[in-house]
Amino acid sequence: MPRSYVAVLCVLICLPAFAKKAPLPSLVVNARYVYVTGYNGSEFSARSFPDDRLAITDVQNGIKRWKKYIVVYKPEDADLILLVRKGRVAALRPRITIGGRVPEPERPGLGTDADVGSGGDMLAVYDARAGGLDSAPLWRQMSNGGLNQPGLPLLERFRKDVEESAKKKP
Repeated sequence: MPRSYVAVLCVLICLPAFAKKAPLPSLVVNARYVYVTGYNGSEFSARSFPDDRLAITDVQNGIKRWKKYIVVYKPEDADLILLVRKGRVAALRPRITIGGRVPEPERPGLGTDADVGSGGDMLAVYDARAGGLDSAPLWRQMSNGGLNQPGLPLLERFRKDVEESAKKKP
């Protein structure tokens, strides 16, 4: 009896090694326009953390070099939204609001922006037309140093997955 448990356990452990990775949805392969942003807004948002702003710009430049997608600067113009987050376990930043702004009016005063999460960098891809960031990601990976220059390893991994999925499509 114990040997059968060992055999089943070995099969379950080895199964993921033989599993084929599912191709990306055709939307990701055939999309043309992408919008790159961070959890706290675009690279122009006062609420974005400096590391995220740099990562957004680096990913935008990497997309432009790849020439598969066209970078747009409004989410409503995009087919896909790429969400970036530089790894940090915790960050706290004070802010002063002087007056309201459109379209997000705020009261004047003091406040803080806080962020707690994984120490690894993250790149996620969302369908811009079907809920955007409120929907489930179509692709997401995390990696320590994944959004570092040179190379942007997470963007390269995404590129590899897109190109492999394009080869599998009829």
